[in-house]
Amino acid sequence: MNPPIKKLLSLHSYKLEFQFILLTFAGIFLLPAFALLVITNTGIPAVSDRLASVNTTTHKIEIHNPSGQIIATIDATTTWPVHGIVTLGFGESDLPYQPYHTGIDIANSRGRIGDPITPFMKGIVVYADEIDWGYGKHIIIDHGNRITSLYAHLSEINTTTGQEVKPGDVIGKEGSTGWSTGPHLHFETRVFGIPVNPRTFIEGNP
Repeated sequence: MNPPIKKLLSLHSYKLEFQFILLTFAGIFLLPAFALLVITNTGIPAVSDRLASVNTTTHKIEIHNPSGQIIATIDATTTWPVHGIVTLGFGESDLPYQPYHTGIDIANSRGRIGDPITPFMKGIVVYADEIDWGYGKHIIIDHGNRITSLYAHLSEINTTTGQEVKPGDVIGKEGSTGWSTGPHLHFETRVFGIPVNPRTFIEGNP
């Protein structure tokens, strides 16, 4: 075989092998992202629906452990943390930002910043601080019975860690800090640290 042709065939063979190696590495790196996408779209809803439910007879909220056993029955006063328009519901897709929305986004109907935020249920503030990304200025409240709530993208924080709060208290102001596309409150409720639909705890609309 002509040496130049043999050299070209050899280079082509190496090129194919290199492309195969690149595709293999790309698959390895993309696998966790694909797994996360599957888990968030199937795992979280399946688990969260089992952690908190409303008893159709007593109309009380029942909190379950991961094994499905009832560990608490809640008959507490709850309220929406702010009034406004729901721009993104629990479990809805908001690509490319997130495949599964872990809370409810509530925005001022006029797009204004500064509406007062109140805790949806009484509890103790366990976090009140700011990060430059994600939730921005945000507050986390522990309500007992493995229930916590989160209030994110605030413009102001008007509470401190360790403070006891209840519905009606102003803990912060609606804003657009962190990864936010506009003024709104990102409101989450969690059981055992896993996001649960806030509508399980609160009736009606904000």
